[in-house]
Amino acid sequence: MTSQNTYKVSEGHFKGIKNADLYFQNWENPRARGTIIITHGHGEHSDCYLRVVNALKDEAWSIYAWDMRGHGKSEGARGYAESFDDYCGDYVEFLKLVLAKPEVKKGPVVFLAHSMGGLVQTKTLLQHPEIKPDAMILSSPLFGIGVEVPAFKKIGAQWLAKLAPRITLWNEITNEHVTRDPEIIRELENDPYRHARVCAPVYLGFLESFKFVFEHARELKVKALFQISDKDPVISSSEAIRFFEQLGSPEKEIKIYKDARHEIYNDIIREQAYEDMRKFLAGVSK
Repeated sequence: MTSQNTYKVSEGHFKGIKNADLYFQNWENPRARGTIIITHGHGEHSDCYLRVVNALKDEAWSIYAWDMRGHGKSEGARGYAESFDDYCGDYVEFLKLVLAKPEVKKGPVVFLAHSMGGLVQTKTLLQHPEIKPDAMILSSPLFGIGVEVPAFKKIGAQWLAKLAPRITLWNEITNEHVTRDPEIIRELENDPYRHARVCAPVYLGFLESFKFVFEHARELKVKALFQISDKDPVISSSEAIRFFEQLGSPEKEIKIYKDARHEIYNDIIREQAYEDMRKFLAGVSK
């Protein structure tokens, strides 16, 4: 799907916290003026962003993307982490790896994250103010849950977290919540690395993290682009908008796509989303 003539593609592994073996990919553009670091959403993996990589092939950016623990080609039971903050700790380790590279230091750096990845990215930036990207992009960020969670799961989460934290349950998200493109739905159905499981510690971590990021939203001053649906069936669009409004960034913009599904970059409106992203990136400098 990506252009081999544009990118030099490589992959590797790095150590997350608690000695987790985690996977990453790099699409190196020889003409790069900067670097984009992608963090996927829950149940996804780095290959889910090949369309984004391809959409940026003429934009002079090198791209890194990683698979969270319990996702993609990284180790760990699918959908399980001891704590939501394990994802944040792993993200810090990945950022250390990428940001230390001489070629990355030469130009601007943009953090791009989707859904749960947006919560991981945002919480990490608030917890680590020494990490200073030149800009950030948030696609359908998880700052509130839009899909209906059954009452028994809400009630049982505290119990499971204490007595059976490794048990993972199916979530309520369907492929039709993700995209309206039938071709991509077929891809999702046949993707062996996709999963739809979540454990109680991670679910409870969502709720705790929502509170944290809203309490500290005004402290985050990074130039920002938000890309969301007007009625996302997975995350709460209204909470994403509320967070955008509270964000302390002096330079921020939001794009709202009518009737779009959760995965903006895989929905039928994706070309418009790519174009909005490219315009934003054109205005990013070190």
